[in-house]
Amino acid sequence: MALMGVDIGIHKLALACFGIEYHPDSWSVDPELSRAAQLHHLASYAHDLAGLMGVDVVWIEDTLVGNNVKYSIALAETKGAVMAALSDYDVRLVNVGTWKKQVVGAGNANKDAVRDYIHVTHPAYAPLCGDDQDRYDATCIGLYGLQIMERAEGLRLAPG
Repeated sequence: MALMGVDIGIHKLALACFGIEYHPDSWSVDPELSRAAQLHHLASYAHDLAGLMGVDVVWIEDTLVGNNVKYSIALAETKGAVMAALSDYDVRLVNVGTWKKQVVGAGNANKDAVRDYIHVTHPAYAPLCGDDQDRYDATCIGLYGLQIMERAEGLRLAPG
């Protein structure tokens, strides 16, 4: 089973694919483009990478509505466009606090804690993330998805 973790931004996506190999990537769009064109490019990129990597399941960090409503709406637009483009896949959402707690160990883990987690537990991934914090986040979102999928594989229905 191949899986992709996605960290959403307004003008950027970070994606981490897990399958035969680990492949992190990120894609930014020109903020001068129309919003519709930005969303189209971001969604198309996610769709194309999922197809190229043979992804079965996609885990996307869900958007939180915060104090900056305009920012939250723009994130939700990106999330919606990406979800629509990936409608042929099993797409699941995860709350930021949930993946941080399950993967890093603290729901309020900061950027340094997320980066340190990858450097310590998956040192081969760190150079591929480089200095891109969003790639670290996408990697952890993907690792969360892998944990959930592995747990689900071990479940058996009790005889009725």
